[in-house]
Amino acid sequence: MSIEFVVEHGVGTLWLARPEKRNAFNGDMLGEIERIITQAEQDDAVRVLIVAGQGKAFCAGADLGWMAAQALEGAEANHASAVRMGGVFHKISNCRKPTIARVHGAAMGGGVGIASACDFVVAAQSAFFALSEVRLGLVPGVISPFVVRRVGPAKARSLFMLGGRVSGTDAAQIGLADACVADAPEALDEVIASWTEQLLRGGPEALYACKMLVDGVQYRDPADVLEFTARAIGSRRASPEAQEGMMAFLQKRQAAWIPGAQEVSGEQ
Repeated sequence: MSIEFVVEHGVGTLWLARPEKRNAFNGDMLGEIERIITQAEQDDAVRVLIVAGQGKAFCAGADLGWMAAQALEGAEANHASAVRMGGVFHKISNCRKPTIARVHGAAMGGGVGIASACDFVVAAQSAFFALSEVRLGLVPGVISPFVVRRVGPAKARSLFMLGGRVSGTDAAQIGLADACVADAPEALDEVIASWTEQLLRGGPEALYACKMLVDGVQYRDPADVLEFTARAIGSRRASPEAQEGMMAFLQKRQAAWIPGAQEVSGEQ
């Protein structure tokens, strides 16, 4: 298996498990990633999904041997393959559970796509991100929407055209990562534990609604934003989850979705 999935204390970890190939993915691996994300979305025991790589790298992108074989199959077959690959990035981005990329070592090409599609990215200082497709006569096609969303059009154009490496430190400065930490597994895990603790305090449905809210506002015509956002908050206020959250606040107790929720005194 090129993917391993472990669930513990409400957190599912999807391990990219081809360390001998620096976790470069092929068609079979993409299928496994899709399957695990679907499984995590349907499992109430999974509240947060972490994507991590085994071995010395996060993900070296698409397996070049697989890509070379695809190149010989003609334009239509390559289009279908690109749609499938991009579909995996969109599935990560639209996952109903919060997603965190744990980046160490290399994140290249499609590996940058996987990380950028996640809601949060933490990178080690020695990690590097590279979009070097242009040096192979290619473009980061289906990766591009997620990189542009993170760093903006001008910086994305620079990353795509220069094709160089971006350190973990610089990635955090330009928004490709949300945090950069020392080169130690425990440092990555400490940040993830902090984010996870905070995410577990949010209503599961509300967390997903926040993801959809951001995308909806960003890509919607300004004239339509008021109606869209009013409906977003209106539907949430009327939801059972929101009613539970507001009632818990008024009753000075933890909301039912918080692990180990119990009656407490004083402020939350």
